[in-house]
Amino acid sequence: MEMSMDTKDFEQLGKRGFYRPSARVSFEQAVEMVASAMRHARALELIDLVVNTKGLVGFGRPSIFARHSLAVEWARSAGATLRVAMVARPEVIDPQKIGVLMAQNRGVRGDVFTNEAEALAWLDANLTSTSGTKSGPFPPNEPAL
Repeated sequence: MEMSMDTKDFEQLGKRGFYRPSARVSFEQAVEMVASAMRHARALELIDLVVNTKGLVGFGRPSIFARHSLAVEWARSAGATLRVAMVARPEVIDPQKIGVLMAQNRGVRGDVFTNEAEALAWLDANLTSTSGTKSGPFPPNEPAL
């Protein structure tokens, strides 16, 4: 069963979007819902998107293959222009953020966080990097080891 984004869960404030869905879904359904929100944000010509997936339940820790699928779909849906700050339950986030790394390797400018305050702080700190540079889990001028 495919699920698309419900616009009632999407909010636009200026050039920033917020997507906060709540549903019992499979991991694959969650990926499609988030991808739909990313495409919607791009259609609105937004710069940033905060995706809070904490309200999506029904799946556990994704496998490395599931993370790869997520990264590919994230890259396809967000493109290189939309900066995405994903918020997820801690138990869903890989300690090395492998899904984020795979997405960044495909041109995505995004990261994952456990709360919206951190996500917004990351977006605000990276406001200057909107012209094709990758923003990631590493602060500017600090090497990724």
